[in-house]
Amino acid sequence: MDFVERAVAKFRELFGAEAEVEVLRMDPESISVKFGGNMCYTCGTYDYFEDFAYTLSDEAGEEWAVAGYEQLETGEYLVEFKPKRLVAKAVRHIKIVLDDKSLDLRL
Repeated sequence: MDFVERAVAKFRELFGAEAEVEVLRMDPESISVKFGGNMCYTCGTYDYFEDFAYTLSDEAGEEWAVAGYEQLETGEYLVEFKPKRLVAKAVRHIKIVLDDKSLDLRL
């Protein structure tokens, strides 16, 4: 799956100062990527996931989308991408911690 390597290289070239990406697993119908870096502390975090999906789409010749994501205890994000034809609705992870109390939702 050479298109994934090309997408990672292009994404790092564009966003490497803010976002770190590491492909953890890939097969023809799913790619799992860990996102880290300064982008984890911004309100536009999801935009980086979509930008990576667009980059995958450009390199694969098929439209890819965010299938779901979750924030890890480290602050990093684990994001699953799939061909858009396989994604009915993305699963979003909302995590809020206030006064040592946590609200953890998947929508």
